[in-house]
Amino acid sequence: MNGRRSKKDEIKQSAVTLKTVAEYVGLTPGTVSAVLNNSPASSSFPQHTKNRILAAARELNYRPNFFARSLRVKRTNTIGVIAEEIGDPYGGMIISGIEQYLRGRGFFS
Repeated sequence: MNGRRSKKDEIKQSAVTLKTVAEYVGLTPGTVSAVLNNSPASSSFPQHTKNRILAAARELNYRPNFFARSLRVKRTNTIGVIAEEIGDPYGGMIISGIEQYLRGRGFFS
């Protein structure tokens, strides 16, 4: 072993961001974002470019930053419930009902 690390190894050592994926594939962060979010703008990119971006994101184990995304879309998908006591039968039924309602509308998907 010569002790040299590849570009991929160096990237994996740090947090993998959208910008990191963009640098890895040699494209702009906007292009990578459009493809990863499957936005209408991504239809203008050739399929081999999309495949390259998706493969790089998988290879680098890219995970979107929940907080950054929440700020961007101005939505946190957070539900607050104030209950006197969660452990009592009535509070538990209320929480269960809220969860069932949200699941039925795809909130957790």
